[in-house]
Parts: sequence; C-alpha cells; structure tokens
Amino acid sequence: MKYQITRGRLLATTMIAGVAALAGFAANAQTAAPAAQPAAEQNNEIDAVVITGSLLRRTDTATPSPVTVQTSEQLKAQGITTVADAIRSLSADNSGSIPAAFGSGFAAGSTGVSLRGLSVNSTLVMIDGLRNANYPLADDGQKAFVDLNSIPFNAVERIETLKDGASSLYGADAIGGVVNIIMKSNYQGMSADASYGTSQHGGGDQYRFNADIGHGDLETDKYNVYFDVEYQLDKRIRGNQRGFPFNTNDLSSIPGGSNDNPQTGGSTFYGNVKRATLTTPGNLATGLAIDSPTNVWQPLRTCAADAPLTTQYDEDGALMGSYCAQNIANLNDIQPKQSRIGTYGRFTFKPTDNLEAYISGSFVQSKTSVNGTPVSISSSTPNNLSNLVLPVYVCSSGVSCATAADRRLNPNNPFAASGDYALIKYRFSDLPASANYTNRMFRMVGGVKGMAAEWNYQANLVIAHANLESAQSGFLSYKQLMSDINTGAYNFIDPSKNSQAVRAALSPVLAKTSTSDLDSINVQASRPLFSLPGGDAQLGVGGEFRYEATNDPALNPVNDAQGLGNARTQGNRTVASAFAELGLPVLNQVEVNLSGRYDHYSDFGDNFSPKLGVKYTPIKSLALRGTVSKGFRAPSFSEAGNSASQGFTTFSFRGDQYAAFREAHGNNEYTKAYSLSSITTANPDLKPEKSTSYTFGAVWAPTRTFSVSLDYYHIKKTDVIAQASAGTALAAYYAGQAIPAGYVVTPDAVDPEHPTALPRVLSVASPYINADSLVTSGLDLNVQASFFLPADVKWTTNVEATTIFDYRYTQDGNTYDYVGTEAPYVLSSGAGTPKNRLQWTNTFERGPIRVTGVMSYVSGMRQGDDSYQEGCLYGDTDFNCRIKSFTTVDLTGAYDVTDKATVYADVMNLFDAGPMFNPANYAGVNWNPTYSQSGIVGRYFRVGMRVKY
Repeated sequence: MKYQITRGRLLATTMIAGVAALAGFAANAQTAAPAAQPAAEQNNEIDAVVITGSLLRRTDTATPSPVTVQTSEQLKAQGITTVADAIRSLSADNSGSIPAAFGSGFAAGSTGVSLRGLSVNSTLVMIDGLRNANYPLADDGQKAFVDLNSIPFNAVERIETLKDGASSLYGADAIGGVVNIIMKSNYQGMSADASYGTSQHGGGDQYRFNADIGHGDLETDKYNVYFDVEYQLDKRIRGNQRGFPFNTNDLSSIPGGSNDNPQTGGSTFYGNVKRATLTTPGNLATGLAIDSPTNVWQPLRTCAADAPLTTQYDEDGALMGSYCAQNIANLNDIQPKQSRIGTYGRFTFKPTDNLEAYISGSFVQSKTSVNGTPVSISSSTPNNLSNLVLPVYVCSSGVSCATAADRRLNPNNPFAASGDYALIKYRFSDLPASANYTNRMFRMVGGVKGMAAEWNYQANLVIAHANLESAQSGFLSYKQLMSDINTGAYNFIDPSKNSQAVRAALSPVLAKTSTSDLDSINVQASRPLFSLPGGDAQLGVGGEFRYEATNDPALNPVNDAQGLGNARTQGNRTVASAFAELGLPVLNQVEVNLSGRYDHYSDFGDNFSPKLGVKYTPIKSLALRGTVSKGFRAPSFSEAGNSASQGFTTFSFRGDQYAAFREAHGNNEYTKAYSLSSITTANPDLKPEKSTSYTFGAVWAPTRTFSVSLDYYHIKKTDVIAQASAGTALAAYYAGQAIPAGYVVTPDAVDPEHPTALPRVLSVASPYINADSLVTSGLDLNVQASFFLPADVKWTTNVEATTIFDYRYTQDGNTYDYVGTEAPYVLSSGAGTPKNRLQWTNTFERGPIRVTGVMSYVSGMRQGDDSYQEGCLYGDTDFNCRIKSFTTVDLTGAYDVTDKATVYADVMNLFDAGPMFNPANYAGVNWNPTYSQSGIVGRYFRVGMRVKY
C-alpha cells in the first residue's frame, strides 16, 4: 500500500513524537528540580478564581471549555508590544482577521481578531469581563468589532482566550470564542520601559515608551492606586523600499504572470491619448476611438528616465501604440505610519474582606497615516469616465465652448488643431493620495464586588465612547474635473504649473467624524447551593442592560468624489439580558456545568442560548472534557440598519473561461485586472445568525511542569448573514445567461477600441441575505512544559497549534470548502483560510539571562476561491497557483543588570524570511499581509531597557 506523506501529516507526526519525548523527559526531570520545589508543594491552599467562560469560582483552572492564557511577562519575552500582536499570534486566529497593514480597507487604522476564521464579528473582545465600544467603522462595511489598538498594552496583566462558543453567558458575537483582557488591579511599584527598533531593509522605525506606578496593597493597606502611560510610534515603509516582486505589478518574468502596470491605454503620470469622436454630442464621457490603423495610443507628455518610452504590439503584430512604462505599485505604503498614546488609571478600595469597590478610566488615541497610489482620470464610479475625452475648444465659462466668443484651442489636447477629441488616460502626479485616521477611545468603569449572605456578587457600570476622525485626499471632484477640462484650468501637460488653489478645488480633502457608543450595567452573583459527592454545587445568576449606537456618515454623501468606496451606518438599540450557570460536581471525577442566557433586542427580538459542559477526571493526571452549546449573532447596524456600502476587489480575466472575452477585446488594456465594485445594501428583514457548536478533548498533566491538551471543535452557523456571492452573477453575465434574482449587474462603459464587444462588469449589487450555512471543524493542540537543565538552566517550552479540517460555506444549494484556499476572497481581504497554524515558544533562563525563541508557521494555500471565480485568482495555466507556507523565527534576549534594571535586544524574523508570494491579494502588492506582514518588514532589530522600583 502506497502512503503519501504530506506536510500536514509530517507536522502532526513530528508533534506527536515530540509530545511523547517531552512527557518522558518531564517524568525524569522531576528528580532534578531544585530543592525549593517540595517546599512549595507543602502550601496546598489555593485561592478560588473565576475563569473566562464561567460565573463560578473554582480552584481547578482546567474548565470544560478550552482556555488559553497569555501573561504580560510571556508576551514581553516574545517581543510583543501591542494587544493586537498578542491576540493575532494565536493559532486559532484565521480568515477575516484585520491586519494593521491594510491601510485601504473599510476599517483602516484598526486591527481585529477572528477566532476560528468566523470573522471579527463572531469573536467577542472584553476587558475585565465587560464589553467595550466597537470601532466606528465596520470591516467590509458590514462587520462590527472591537479595535485591539484601543486597549493599553502595558496595563494588561494577562489575556484569556476562550476557544469555544460562549453566548450562553456573554450573549451575541461569542460564536467563535471570547478574548478577555485582564488589566492590572493590585500592582505595587514603579516601572518604565523604552525601546527603539528598525528594519534591516529600511523603514518601519519604532519608538516606544511606557511607564506605570502602583501604590497600596489591597490586603494590608486596603487600597491600591494605579496609573499607566504609554506611547508608540511605528514609521511607514514605502513601496519603493522593498524589492521584486513586492514593488511592482509587472510579473511577466514569472511563468504565467502578466504585466499589470499601465501600458498602452493605461493611466500613468505621463498620460496616454488617442484621437476620438463622441457617441453622444456634448457628453465628454462618451468618447469612441477613431477606427484607423494609424490612430494609436501615444504619451501626452515626455516620459521620464524611470518611465521609458515603450512601444507595444498586439498578438497579431499590429501596432497598439506607445506609452511611458511607469511602475505605479511602489507608490503605496507597505506599512502605514501609526502612533498610539494611551493612559489607564484605576483606584481600588477594600474597606473590609467582604467589600471592594473600584473606578477605572482609560484614554487611547491611535493615529494612522496611509499613502496610496494617486488616482486616475478614468474612475468608473459614481460617474463613469472610462471613455472620457478632452474637447477641441476650451473657454472661460466651460459651457458650449465650441461656439463661445472666447473659445480657444485646448492646450491639453494634442489633436485640437485637427479638430479631433483626445481619448485620455491619465494619473494625477500632483494630487498625492493619502488617508489619515485618528481614533480616540474613552472608557470609564466603576464597580463593586464582595460577599453577603454567602453570595459572591459584583456590579459594574461601563461608559465607552469611540470618536474617529477620517480625512482622505487625492480623490477627484467630478464637477470640478469637468469644469477644469472645459475651461482648461488644469494643466495636464505640465502639472507642476498648477496652482495650489486649482489642486485644492479639484481634489478637496474629504473628512468625516464617526462615533460608536456602549453604555452598560452588569450585575452577577454566585453561591454554593448544596453538597454533592464531588463538592458543593454552585449557582451563578446575572443580568445586563446595555445601549449600543453607531453613527458613521458617508464620506462621499453627494457622490461627487470619483472612485471612492463608500459606506455609511447609523443605528442604536438597547439589549436586556438575564443569564445563569449551574455547576454540579456530581462525583469526584465528574463535573457538569449548565448555563443559559436570554437576550431581548429592541430592534429584532429575543434569543435564548443554552450550553452544557462536562469534565471527567478518571485519574488525577487526565481530564476528559466536552461542551455543547447554542449561539447567535444579532444583525449589526450595517447589515440591518440605515446603511449601505460600496467596496472594490481585484478581478482578473486570466482564467481560461475568459479566453473568448480577451480575444474579443484584442487582449488590450480593457482586459487587464481591474477594480470590480461590490455594492451592498442593508436588509431590515434579516434574521440573526444561529450556531450549534461542540467541543471535546483531553488534558493530560502527568507532572506539575508538563501538560498537554488536545481539543476538537465543530461549529455550524445557520442563516449566515452575507452578501450574495458576486461569483454567481458574474458567471451568468459572462456566459450570456439571465442574471439570477436578487442581483443587479451594471456593465462598464464599452471598450473604446472594440465598442461592439461585451463590456466588462462595472459593479454587482445585492442586499445582505441569510445564506444557508457555514460549517467548520478542527483540532487545537497545546503543550506546556518546563525543565531544569544542567548548569542551572531552566527551559520553558510551549506549543500551540491549530489545524482546520473543513470550512464549508453553503449558499443556494452550492457548497464550497474554503480550507487551504484564498477564500472567502471578498470577505477576508484576500487573506484566505490556511489549514494549519503553529507557534512554538522556547525560553531559557539562567541567573540574570533570559533568551526566548519563537517559531511561527502558517501553511500554504491554493490561490483560488471557487465561490468567486473558477480556476486561479491570478495568472494563466502556466502560473503556479500555490501560495507557499510562511515560517518565521523571532529571537529575544534580556539581561538583568541589577535587580532594578534590565536591558534587552530582539531580532524579529531572525532568518529574514520573505512574505507569502500572493499576487491575487488586494491588501498588499503581491504578498499576504494578514499572515506574513513580518516577512515584508524583514529582519527587524530592537533594543531597549526596563527599570523598576
């Protein structure tokens, strides 16, 4: 029998063998542990704590649901400096996660986590077990989420991630899991940390400083006051600071690749023009090229040295014209400039052992600045200017210039003297494109907790407000553009002669302020009920009332700005909830946990979510656990409120199914990859998403310093809220079939060189719908161990891995499996769904020296999404459609100069691994920023110092 060893099987086999070896080592290593360890074992009194995913206090932290804990010390040892980097490093984070590098996305300036690949709106992010206000912009114009940049990192004590459905206690959005960020609450002392980092390849310099102070011990002084301040600046990385193939759209040197930089009939700083007529008199947007073999494209102005004059011929050898070969890909930022300043303070008062009160507040300001590619004149939305021409005459009024008394030949039209219009393609070199986002998050929390009549109770009040200022420049005002063309006010031949007043009028700054609010009151309590053979049964009950609101106005309300993806969202609602949990240790070896939550939404109705958890401990070192739960996600304001969105994705005609289309257009500029518009409108009749999930697994801890957990998960979502797949409508359009119901397909302007050929699609519009279902399942592995090696070296190792078995999305009877593909292409920023993710961390400590190595792995993918289009998303049949895996190693080290001062140095991406080569990805130029941003940054050095008192 022939057995095929794949990379996934090899990885799994290696890990199983490694676990077995470590377990044997751990058993033998116990005798080598320091003598101080038995003394620690004599203290058997363990404080009861509350673990994320439960209301009940417990001494055993191994719950029926899998929980991952990241402490602040572990994160610092790994060289992690933000909450976003900490959470997005988890192997359970997958498709739909939002990277900071995607500066042109709907939710630019933010970061988000997507546990189980169910998207950011199915992962609940909390702070100290309480909700926070969402980012004011919805991802993809649809998904509400908490911006991880809005949480102060230095004030974090630990991060607990529940990798299981938790709607039974926390309500909506917890289908994929819960991230609970625990802040410091009883810190004493004073510390400061400053560091500087830079990339070996240039750009991306980082300046970071934080300091905190805490005074008072809750147990002895009965109070604690804590204050934290932090600042971080990450400078931009420009596109021209990296090499091939991540700085160009010309991949023609790679088998199956193409040159997607502008060629004949493309838009560059130097323009391309061709003699034309009008199909509609007086309408300059209806240009049609004069049909003549001698009428070919030519530059509007002289080419520069870095954009050489190039002649192009079609496949039959006929001259198409000449153009200035400009590389426009390196005009973008690879990494935006980001700065973050934050403060966090907390005052806690504990007058008695049974009463504690606190008030905390935080303010975080996050600024993001992104440079993009200057816009072209041929934007197709909201006004289609694909076939725009320059007139023969211009005049001061810009109206009926052909007969005006002060008419003059158009100085921008090289064919004006012969009486011909000029079909023009042009990119505005003097109108830089940029976007600036300033998000300010204010959060105040007050609460009390204590014990009365055997009830452990707590009550909390949260007031959170996010204020986001957005300003974008470089987009064209349609009215001003048409005026400038007809009056000759804008100089296309020599844009350096344009005044600032002309530029400001043609491309005004577009600005808006978006807000998001959350106000909530939460009360909960727990107590023992009665005794069972395994211990006391416990009951937990609680209630919550909250107000949510979002106001995100349109950036382009009168549709005057050309080529701007637009979104607007407005809505508010109240949510009233009641929840309960019952813990039943029915036997010494068996624990049963029941919980449920009822939610009433003012805008869509009611929901009840139950959950059952069981843990069985046949022997002290082994626990078997499992859960079954129901979950839900309420329609967001973007999906069911007063909202609409328009976005753009890259569409390619390189597939075999488009061969006839390419041939009909002579394989010209019209058939190149372009931005396809997707328009989605809210649907007030949407039902909430529902989910059924279950997990089962085992935790094996043969020693105190070694444990292994292996957990299987399975989640099924029904009535999935999504935009109807554009691929269905596109396939019907290009096959000449009727467009399916619910879609509106708008053709683009005709190809001016082939006016009788089928036009390409300009936009696909559809409302949000409740699709059929989404099913995903997989396996989580976690190994934790520590050993004492010779020479007094302590070795701590941790392996965290996730493999996805399936991720099947069903709509209209068609099922697509996204695992190992670049799908869902439209809704994941082109990131895809890798099958395997792994992180292996090793720390070695000896005296004042600590060294940590972190290996991270993301498996490769097929560059395709069958639900969007057949075949490869980029290239022809000769192109390798496989995206390679990405592996990186980070090395950090620290030395305690004294007991109060530590110096450290980090080398991130130690072996300078390049990013995942992914030409179809539209969030980066030929690379995948979601999973391999550290690859495009390259080897990165950081040095710093910490002091504490």
